[in-house]
Amino acid sequence: METLTLTTEDGAKISGVFYPASGERYALLLHMMPATKESWLSFIDGLNALGINALAIDLRGHGESSGGPSGYLEFTDTQHQSTVFDVRSAWFYLASKGALADRTVVVGASIGANLAIEHLAEHETIKACVALSPGLNYHGIQADINIVHLAEDQRVLLVASDEDEYSAKSIDQLHQLSPANTEKIEVKGLGHGTVMLRSSWLFDQILKWIDDRI
Repeated sequence: METLTLTTEDGAKISGVFYPASGERYALLLHMMPATKESWLSFIDGLNALGINALAIDLRGHGESSGGPSGYLEFTDTQHQSTVFDVRSAWFYLASKGALADRTVVVGASIGANLAIEHLAEHETIKACVALSPGLNYHGIQADINIVHLAEDQRVLLVASDEDEYSAKSIDQLHQLSPANTEKIEVKGLGHGTVMLRSSWLFDQILKWIDDRI
């Protein structure tokens, strides 16, 4: 495991952890609020077992990054939207490690899911994304707009639990907006974001989906 600090184009310091694996595939992991990069540790174990290298970052205002650990509580929508710079810096880091876009998956939870979809819309050569509990619009990070700008061969796995009504409705609408680019998994009673990964069935289904696509 390697700890790192990235500097974004707007000057924020972003804390990350990189877990190398034996293969040439990569994953970029974006947490939900108010979680941190550590919320992905068990999932990283699963990725590494498949030979997938993994990078998890603390978004600004969280954890060990600029404004952390709780600055996000005071963020304006504009500040939340600036987390796109955090994601870009993380991608540049992976590219410097040798990551190829078509061998990389972006995985996000909640607001991180919206950021993951946005990142795919910005980078049409990245082919795969897993969005856990996305919303149509989190603080101006608009999955509904970005989902319709994906390239023909980009794929997004949308996941939500039934009692998380906003996300459950959102994945239905996102799938309707872009049926060719999206697949859905709807589960029951599993909560929001990375909390859903407590289900071993869902955990394994997501890993299989990733393994099949990058």
